[in-house]
Amino acid sequence: MYGSHVSFMEKNDIQESARVLSVAMLDNPLHAAVFQGKGEKERIEIEKMFFNLLINLPGIVFLAKKRKNIIGVMRMKSCQGSKAADAPKGAIDENDIGWRKSVWHMEWTRQDLLKQHWHLGPIGVLPTHQGSGVGSMLMERFCMEVDACFAIAYLETEGDKNVRFYEKFGFKIVAESKIFGVKNRYMLRDSRK
Repeated sequence: MYGSHVSFMEKNDIQESARVLSVAMLDNPLHAAVFQGKGEKERIEIEKMFFNLLINLPGIVFLAKKRKNIIGVMRMKSCQGSKAADAPKGAIDENDIGWRKSVWHMEWTRQDLLKQHWHLGPIGVLPTHQGSGVGSMLMERFCMEVDACFAIAYLETEGDKNVRFYEKFGFKIVAESKIFGVKNRYMLRDSRK
């Protein structure tokens, strides 16, 4: 973490932020299941997905930088969930990535909180910097911002390691579901003020 700092994402950071997220999350079990692999082709598709998210639903995005290089990305967005998720369009096609993403997003929408909250995600740190405190630095900033609003926070994750990480910041599992065989956990953090 030495020499790292957190700053806001600017418009000219979007492409590199999407690339960093795609590299950070390439081994994510849900991404591997949805995109059907962990190779460069899948990484490019994940990068496109994050690029579109950061362009169309940017919220507030913080970057962890070492010198001028982006090494971590965290997005937070104020939202109020809706259980009215659209079913995937078209015929079931297990090999169609668009259909698979629709199934994934429909389930996450179904699980989303109905009341006002700050939504965390995506958050990712380059593998070369994981375990060095960069993710914790981003989470501390997230918690500071959410606490300043007297708000609750919500996220989706998978993997016991991720759950333990978020629990350190006060998140608790409130629901679970499976998407393409991957156990997803939905976590809530109560207001701290």
